[in-house]
This record gives sequence, structure tokens and C-alpha cells, in this order.
Amino acid sequence: MHLGYDTKMIAYKYAQFKNDVVNLASLCESFHPDTLVAVARGGMTLAHALSMALDIRNLQTIRCESYDGKEQRSSLTIKGGCDFSLSKRVLIVDDIVDSGQTLHALLDILRTQYPEILFQSVSIFTKLTALIQPDISLYEATDWIDFFWERDFLK
Repeated sequence: MHLGYDTKMIAYKYAQFKNDVVNLASLCESFHPDTLVAVARGGMTLAHALSMALDIRNLQTIRCESYDGKEQRSSLTIKGGCDFSLSKRVLIVDDIVDSGQTLHALLDILRTQYPEILFQSVSIFTKLTALIQPDISLYEATDWIDFFWERDFLK
């Protein structure tokens, strides 16, 4: 996906994130996750905050990439793995479900490798046109989201 000059950008700031983490944590409680998996890099900030809000210490990460900057790749890259030896209910965490290719591929792999584990997914934003929708999400993404963690720490 190429972003032209006519694409609007929404600034997503920390104050909104703080409120959204509280709301997402409340929505995630009914799933009773025992493990959180952050989709690196976008889901790492949210996953850490949710792990604190839900008091879940089993926080892991897996690297999935479908973008080079603002350009959608033709193929998905998944690197790394997780230790689910003590897991029964795993929550996959990402900041946004855009095309849905990352979440779809990741869930397909994990559900095939670990059929005895229940997996759900959560994101702050999702596009209604995504290949798959997360189980829990707060907002529909209609514009490009400029997350504070992608902007505030740049050199």
C-alpha cells in the first residue's frame, strides 16, 4: 500500500494510549489470558502496558513484518518463537491490524503448532477491510496512524 499526499494522518498520543490500555485491559479480562505475545515491533508498547494492567508476567514477543516503512511487502516475514509450555490462553497483541496478513499468518501458524492452546488477538486499531479482524479492538482505522512510540523517540 502506498500512501499518497492526500492521505490524512492521525497523531496517536500517550494520553489517549493510557486511557485505551485501561479500556482494552477491561475487555481482555474475560478471556483470562495467561500469556501475552507482542507482535514486534508495533505491538510491543501495547503488550507491555497490557501485561502491567492485567498483571501477566508471561510476556513474549515474535517478529512479524509486512511493511518496509510505509510500503506493504508482497510477502510476510515471521522470525522467532515463543515458549508456550505453561500457556493455556494466549493473547496476541499488535497496535493495528491493517491488511490483516500478519495476524492471519501468525494465528494460522500458532494454532497449527499448538492446537491445545486458545488464542485471541487484540489491537487498538483495525481496518474493516483487513483479511482477519482481531477479537478485541477499540477503533476503526480510516487514516494513517502516527503512533507516539514511532515518532517521539526518533533521532
